[in-house]
Amino acid sequence: MKLKMFFMLLAAGLLSLNLQSCDDDDDKGIAVSAELQNAFAEKYPNTQVVKWETEGAHYVAEFYNDRYEADAWFTPDGIWQMTETDLPYDALPAAVRSAFQSSQYAQWKVEDVDMVERRAMETVYVIEVESGNQEMDLHYNVDGILVKEVPDTDGGAGSYLPSDLTDAMRTFIEKNYPGASIVETDYEANWVEVDIIHERMAKEVRFTTAGEWVSTSWDIRLTDVPQVVKDAALAAHAGFVMDDADYVQTPAGDYYLIELEKGEQDVYVKVQADGTVLQ
Repeated sequence: MKLKMFFMLLAAGLLSLNLQSCDDDDDKGIAVSAELQNAFAEKYPNTQVVKWETEGAHYVAEFYNDRYEADAWFTPDGIWQMTETDLPYDALPAAVRSAFQSSQYAQWKVEDVDMVERRAMETVYVIEVESGNQEMDLHYNVDGILVKEVPDTDGGAGSYLPSDLTDAMRTFIEKNYPGASIVETDYEANWVEVDIIHERMAKEVRFTTAGEWVSTSWDIRLTDVPQVVKDAALAAHAGFVMDDADYVQTPAGDYYLIELEKGEQDVYVKVQADGTVLQ
């Protein structure tokens, strides 16, 4: 009986050691090619990789970016795509902190802060905030301009990977919004959304998947909406009040998109600058 117990304990000990060995191997990450190691060293000289991992079709190097934990994403052939750095709130640029503190989310709990740097795109700072059961991701550029606010879907860092635009899309943006910087690109089933900063304003440019321009829109203050537009929108829906407004450019012409509300009801009205209500 004692001998049997001895072998059982020995087997358990060996299994424990084996599992510990596997855990240690996981902590060390994976081996990568010299091409990837050189690509990282070129991007971040004099910086050591903690470990390499794979995420989908990408290789991810974990390291410390100026004291902060970071992940750098590369293609298998060593082309840098993105670096996500975890930041404490106080490390955000002053303009971003100021913009957030004066926003409607200032009283929400800050859950996480990331700096996202991507190939051929402007750096964004993503503040994840929470209030009750609601979670939002707020995307700011370095100047504190709120590029977009979206519900937090916990899609992971991979959701920030850059998407390439066609030459036609880039040419359109460069021609019509000179000096604009590209911040986000989202490929949906039927269209492509490109978030840009132009003349210190966040604008959303939408294309078809074939690259044809559909619209460009941006938020405007209600005080900047012409009175004739306000009157037309309110006349179309008696008893409603104005809640929000966007300016929209399309190939067929421009208009104001006015959001009206009454209690729990919300309606949207398209009004041209002369007060003409569009159907």
